[in-house]
Amino acid sequence: MNDFQRESTADVSRTRFQLRSGWDVLAEWADTASQSRKNAVYAALFSMVDRTIFATHHVVGDPARPNELYVAIKDDLVLKTRVNGLDSFDVLHVGGWEQATEQESDRLDP
Repeated sequence: MNDFQRESTADVSRTRFQLRSGWDVLAEWADTASQSRKNAVYAALFSMVDRTIFATHHVVGDPARPNELYVAIKDDLVLKTRVNGLDSFDVLHVGGWEQATEQESDRLDP
C-alpha cells in the first residue's frame, strides 16, 4: 500500500460524520419520548458521528435504498438514517418499526 493510500484511509476514519438534516424529526419525536428513550437515540447518534454504529448497534440496510439504514435501538424503537457520503447523514425517522415501514410505503406509492 502506498503512503497516499494509508493517509487517505486514516483521514476518513478520523473524520466525523455530521448530522446534516433531520433535526426537526428528532425534535418532534423528543417532545413525547421518555428520557431513557432519548438517551438511547442520542447514544446511537453519537455512534453514527464517531463511525462506531456497526459495532454498537444492530444495523439493517434498506434493500431498496442502499444509502439508508435502520438502526435498532430498543424493543420497538428504530432510527432510520440516510448516509450522504463520507461526511454527513440525515435522520429520516425515529420511532417504531411499523411507522418507519409505513413511511417507506408512503414514499413508494405514486
